[in-house]
Amino acid sequence: VQQFFSKYSNKKSRFLKQFWRHALNCATIARSLARLTSYKYIEEAYLAGLLHDIGKLVLINNAEFDYSNLDHGTHPADELLALEIDKFNISHDELGARLLGRWDVTDAICDAVRYHHAPIDEIQEAHHLVKILNLSNILASKNILNDPVRIEYATELFDLSDPIIRDIIHQSEEEVENVARSMDIDIGNSDTATDNRDEQKQIELAQEVRDITLSRSSRLPGYQDESTSIYQSIQKSIMILFGIKESLIFKCDHQTRSLTVAVGHPTSEHSLINDLAIPFESNSVLSSIIDKREIRDSFQSDKLAIVDKQIISFMKTDGFICIPAIRADQIVALMVLGVSQNKYASLNKNHNLLTLFAQDAAGQIEQAETQARLRDEITTNSHNLYRAKAREIIHETNNPLSVIRNYMQLLAQRLDSTDPAQDEIKTIKEEIDRVGTIILRCADEINVDTSTIPSQGFEINDLMKDINNIFKSSLFVSHNIKSTLHLDSNTGLVYFNKDTIKQIITNLIKNAVEAMEPGGTLDIKTRNININGRDYIDIEIQDTGPGIPDQVLKHLYSPVTSTKGKGHSGLGLSIVKNLIDSMDGFISCRTGESGTIFNIQIPRNKDK
Repeated sequence: VQQFFSKYSNKKSRFLKQFWRHALNCATIARSLARLTSYKYIEEAYLAGLLHDIGKLVLINNAEFDYSNLDHGTHPADELLALEIDKFNISHDELGARLLGRWDVTDAICDAVRYHHAPIDEIQEAHHLVKILNLSNILASKNILNDPVRIEYATELFDLSDPIIRDIIHQSEEEVENVARSMDIDIGNSDTATDNRDEQKQIELAQEVRDITLSRSSRLPGYQDESTSIYQSIQKSIMILFGIKESLIFKCDHQTRSLTVAVGHPTSEHSLINDLAIPFESNSVLSSIIDKREIRDSFQSDKLAIVDKQIISFMKTDGFICIPAIRADQIVALMVLGVSQNKYASLNKNHNLLTLFAQDAAGQIEQAETQARLRDEITTNSHNLYRAKAREIIHETNNPLSVIRNYMQLLAQRLDSTDPAQDEIKTIKEEIDRVGTIILRCADEINVDTSTIPSQGFEINDLMKDINNIFKSSLFVSHNIKSTLHLDSNTGLVYFNKDTIKQIITNLIKNAVEAMEPGGTLDIKTRNININGRDYIDIEIQDTGPGIPDQVLKHLYSPVTSTKGKGHSGLGLSIVKNLIDSMDGFISCRTGESGTIFNIQIPRNKDK
């Protein structure tokens, strides 16, 4: 109210919201990358992510230049850095590093902050934390999921696939949203969204002040956008219309015949109250409303159920009034208003206003849920059409590429080894391999699944066949590798993230292929096994390479300097081990002069 009537400018506030979101997003991504790539000081990576843009907080306080008006949060930041140097004679990354140096922050963090905008070719040999923060800053940038540079960076720095990177980004965004929600911080997804939201808040505030003044506020302030749920809008209206700060809204699930909290208190995200599931047949006041279909309260009950006492204790009030929101002759939600004894006496005289409000709320809940269903259907249909067309294109492209690659191989064999045309043929084959790699990435792209655990599970054999088919037209062709599949038909379903397992198998296959001479053989097997009473699927990958040297075998799953040359981080098996550990699985290796065998045991069911 004070900001509204004093015409307070929100420009700096909007900048700080975006700054806060980007900093926390970068920190959570850095922590995930540190854990995945076996960086020893995980919380140091998190701290570096939080502090990486601290130089901007110095520059925004310059009264002579509107720094907040510049384009922040995009990648690359070349224009922003150039403007900073032009206006301030220093960029925010260098300024932040110097500031942290004065505070005696570790050299590793200072260097990571200093080079978080450095080009990738300049940090390939840099400290592990420098590479983690550089990639984290890119992945936390605006609209990065639409920027193909992310996979190039991830591949060159840490050998991470596109689906794994997407999973890290989605998990980080979800964590940031949860933190913001728990602290009641309103953060926008883009500059335009933030501006519109702030303008909308000004409009809402004017409407609310007007309605309270005129005592005519009897409807919900509209369901504005997806960042505020309909249930939060209802809570807001309860506070405005009735002066009640404490309220809970329970959704009615008529299939499970239970009541669950739709939205609780913003600072109690993990409260016991938010985990309640009250059966329709319980002795609670709330359950009694399902049959009575009328407003009831805790004040007139001789003996309250324990769950009712928990609700009163949570809201820290004398008791509650519970109002059913009814639509099409069915209760869709229960609104529980925490009230004092005095407030109860005044509200109890005006059941008509409470009933009208509940009817309006029920209508808006139904409208919001209908819109959500329509959005989901449209999104699903669009994704399915896109993926079907993409798969068709990939399939049709792979076939002629394989034919061309084989003919080039035959042509090279017919020509004399000293023929000048051999160099041209070699160049053509390299370009064909590069196109095959691009197609491989496209296949990853269309098969991305953002859900962490597939609810229905998936066939591990189908995944192995897909991976083998993709490599047959790319990596196996370019290295003249023959592959064989021996798949147990009774392996059944796996209930883990499909992309995680795909990353593991892909890394192991790539390692095996690169270890073998042209003409080698790769044998892939699956089978069911039981370890200590728990069912596992065993995946075996056997190559005919020269075996792993003893000095490498001693540190097989530790981050080491890569022996593969430029473009490899040496983190492939470290990442594989961390991913398998996260699934509570096992990995083992047998090696000798005749080749190397890796065995992976993945639990059949995550819940066991």
